[in-house]
Amino acid sequence: DDEESRDEDKAKSEIREEYPDGKFIKCRVLGSARAKGAVELSLRDSRLEGDLEEDCVPEPNDMTHAYVISTTKKGCFVRISRYVEGRVILKELSDDFIPNPTVMFPPGRLVVGKVKRVTKHDGKQKGNRGLAATVDIDMRESVLLSSGNRITLDDIQENSKYTGVVTRIESYGVFVRIENSDVSGLAHVSECSDSYVKNIFDLYNPGDLVKVMVIKFDKEEKRLGFSLKASNFVDDDDSDDASLSDEASSSEEDSDEEEEEVKDASDGEGDSDSDDENFVAKMAAKMEQAGDVHSDNDSESSDDSSADSDDDSESDEKSLEQRPEESLPQAMDANVGFDWGSTIKPTKITKLAESSDDESTDSSSDSSGDESEDEDAGFKSSHKARKKAAAKRREEEEISRREAALADGTADENPETAADFERLVASNPNSSEVWIKFMAFHLSLADIDSARNVANRAFDRIEFRQEGEKLNVWTALLTLELKYGTDKSLQETIDRASQHNNPKQVYLRVCEMLDKAVEAASSSVGSGDLEATTKRADDMFKNMCKKFKSKKTVWIAHFNYLLKGSRHEEAHALLKRSLQSLPPYKHVETMSKFAQMEFELGSPERGRTIFNALLENNPKRMDLLFVNIDKEVKNGDIDKARALFDSVVNPVSNDRKQKFKFKDKQMKSLFKKWYRMEEEHGDETTRERVREEARNFVAKSKSGQHQS
Repeated sequence: DDEESRDEDKAKSEIREEYPDGKFIKCRVLGSARAKGAVELSLRDSRLEGDLEEDCVPEPNDMTHAYVISTTKKGCFVRISRYVEGRVILKELSDDFIPNPTVMFPPGRLVVGKVKRVTKHDGKQKGNRGLAATVDIDMRESVLLSSGNRITLDDIQENSKYTGVVTRIESYGVFVRIENSDVSGLAHVSECSDSYVKNIFDLYNPGDLVKVMVIKFDKEEKRLGFSLKASNFVDDDDSDDASLSDEASSSEEDSDEEEEEVKDASDGEGDSDSDDENFVAKMAAKMEQAGDVHSDNDSESSDDSSADSDDDSESDEKSLEQRPEESLPQAMDANVGFDWGSTIKPTKITKLAESSDDESTDSSSDSSGDESEDEDAGFKSSHKARKKAAAKRREEEEISRREAALADGTADENPETAADFERLVASNPNSSEVWIKFMAFHLSLADIDSARNVANRAFDRIEFRQEGEKLNVWTALLTLELKYGTDKSLQETIDRASQHNNPKQVYLRVCEMLDKAVEAASSSVGSGDLEATTKRADDMFKNMCKKFKSKKTVWIAHFNYLLKGSRHEEAHALLKRSLQSLPPYKHVETMSKFAQMEFELGSPERGRTIFNALLENNPKRMDLLFVNIDKEVKNGDIDKARALFDSVVNPVSNDRKQKFKFKDKQMKSLFKKWYRMEEEHGDETTRERVREEARNFVAKSKSGQHQS
């Protein structure tokens, strides 16, 4: 997104430089624009000279130029002329994979494409925006460079032959795309050669030009099966074979010329005789001095790219030794077979076979020990080549998998590399979840500094309005410092976070993390870690309560921490301190929270005592009564909950006369709550009692109102 915005800014700045505000220009008015209050102008020289005819609508298969209007993940929209616009779908933008189409095709870029289809409008259709036509364009290079009509699947016939390009190689076969088409098929490994194929990766490379014959055509599944065997193309008389025969004849002429030069050299050398056993070496030396022969000393090299020239030179030496010069053309003809359209590397089996043949012809000068060494070297090189091919295949499979993930969008769901995370944070910079996952990715690689750098980048990139998102990243950074940093680095991070966020929230999150760390240490075996972690948490809680002593939230968090650790005496002492520090209007809620924690983490009896004191001092607070009842029910003491309801409904029968002062509307909600409790935990008798008490209360209330 940043790169796209930079391109747009650059284009706008160039336009502003060429056409600054206030500059007088010569233009011609073409008509009213689609927007109200605007007209369409033209600066083209042809329009200024008076050519006002509209541009012609292109026809199918025409080559046309267009300017990019906009680009999305699905394709590109272009403008060809004033009343003609077009579209290009994503797969037809390029032959190669495009990771970010919006960057490759920014608005205003001039492009060229081939028209596939034209849809003309009569002006009455809705949604055409006044356009004369819309066209579908293909911008792939393979389509632009193709001549004539492209081959489609309907044109394919079984046993027909085509020229194609190798697109992908797998262990089970080769995928080939027919030239001048989008049709692809598979040549199984058994159809790749007339001889046994030991390693198909040494036989073909992506991009090789090959000949294919269609041997299978499944029209329902739209699948093609190809054959690449040379025996299928022996009797072909097409242009490729003609050119191949021309190459063969030219190679024969070259060999004849070399032969004559060899003869001249042999005639000039008085002591050279064709029967001499060093005849080949002398001829090679003579030809090398004349500079008209290729060096054949590269046979000792292990590079596969020189294997073809080595085999040719060895076969030439063999033919020179076995037979006089007139047999050279026949030897050259024997080596010329089917041309695959590119230089195909021979298989390792062929190399080993040729090397073994050469060794057998030169057996008079080589020992059996040398043969065994050559075989061992060949075996080792073959083993290394297989390992390299397997590694290359795995790498290509991984690249294909990554490209597929980028194409279908799954790479954003499961990012695996730093580049994936960079793309995610660029598209969604305000998401704290993405930034935290990026930090976790670096932590999984034990790169703590990079994780810190990611957090600092997040603080700069997230908008200042997104306070919650920033606080989440700060929390992640604090967790990192808590686990992997020192006390000094943790305190520095807390101070930094407090400057950019609510300090109370920062300390609460740090104390929450330390509370969880104490729980984790208590569940483990080591007691030394527990003591150190507990001391660290105690210090942080005390520091927080000291900094924010007028905030009830920090005191309640400290109560919870102490009661979870069964430190009841310290909790009660802390309650007294909190009541001294907090303003009076916060005392009731603070004591209520403490009483609830007593029910859950401490002694229910102490909780009841606190609630009784609160209810005596606040007889109009029905919310405190309901919280007390809920805690009794949750604790399983249904009878005590009933006693609380009864103390409100029948104050005369209780020692606390006129304790509660509730209005009739509040009493209605009290009876409803009592009845719901009896429905869940009581029986029909208790429910009938609630109904009876409600009727009695209503009767008393009416009689009281009547008397008054």
